[in-house]
Amino acid sequence: MIDDDPIRAVLQTVIDAGDETGWSCSHYVVCVGLERITSDGGVESAAWWVTQPHQPEYVSDGLVARVADMRACAEELEA
Repeated sequence: MIDDDPIRAVLQTVIDAGDETGWSCSHYVVCVGLERITSDGGVESAAWWVTQPHQPEYVSDGLVARVADMRACAEELEA
């Protein structure tokens, strides 16, 4: 249920705020770049990702592959 997953709830709020209606978040992979200031004043960076609880790996793999395909198409259109 969406109330049990705060990340999915936020994603659905973003989807609902868009121009298209009727869509719901069924699965997700969220990739985030993180950074923090270290004790010596430097910057440490890392990547982090999260998926829907109990989401099958093949679904996560498929979503990531689809994004890679979409990025490649967008790059071709820009060229």
